[in-house]
Amino acid sequence: MRRKLITSKYYLNSSPKLKLALVTDLHEQNPDQILKKLSLSKPDLILVAGDTMERHEPGHGCTMEEIDSYQTLSPNWTRFCNLLKGFHIFLRSLRLPVKEDARYAHKFLAGASKIAPVYLSKGNHEWYFLPEDYAFMKKHHITILDNADCEVTIKNHFLRIGGLSTKHDISWLKEYGKKDGMKILLCHHPEYYPRFILNDGDPFDLVLSGHVHGGQWRIFGHGILAPGQGFLPIYHHGRYGKMIVSAGSANPSILPRFGNPTELVFIYL
Repeated sequence: MRRKLITSKYYLNSSPKLKLALVTDLHEQNPDQILKKLSLSKPDLILVAGDTMERHEPGHGCTMEEIDSYQTLSPNWTRFCNLLKGFHIFLRSLRLPVKEDARYAHKFLAGASKIAPVYLSKGNHEWYFLPEDYAFMKKHHITILDNADCEVTIKNHFLRIGGLSTKHDISWLKEYGKKDGMKILLCHHPEYYPRFILNDGDPFDLVLSGHVHGGQWRIFGHGILAPGQGFLPIYHHGRYGKMIVSAGSANPSILPRFGNPTELVFIYL
């Protein structure tokens, strides 16, 4: 079922000079609504904070135990994820369609790159990229920030943009935090914010996250559950100090949303 995509706006400057778009958690679903809104809104930069593709199957240089160890999942959440994986295997046995290619992700990235420069960091569903993914992104001038940062000048404004991947590199993160200028961090996991960022003096001007899908079900404005945070998560949707958490742009069919529309975020600097 296609769900209406809402737009959320955050003003960090009373006289904004730049307009940033934040897209998270597409999960290889149809991006037409997002591209239409982006095209009409004309942001200066498009920042993609993880889980655009589905690149997390074991056997491609990773194991589920390794992935879980980076996310510090609780035993109950790991069991729940294993249940979903079992359902995924069941669908494959019935030859029903599952999201394993990158057709929609590539469509989104190609379309977005025609609207504004695109910077992408990797999420837990993007544990690896295939050679064709890298070739595609190079062709469309998309910057991958895999525990890496870069300098950007847009409308005569200098920014630094970095991306902390699920397979995090804390040494890089600390070095990035010491650099001068306005620093934006794409960090797919909001639970990394108290673990690695607040504990290090909160050196970034803006942290952009997703991952938790708004808590998946929202009751009285609060998310119900999130990987890495568990039941009634603290960081589920909205602004928390310097961090903005998007509810994500996908509607996963295995675990439908409730009271929780998909979202495109705009940030005004």
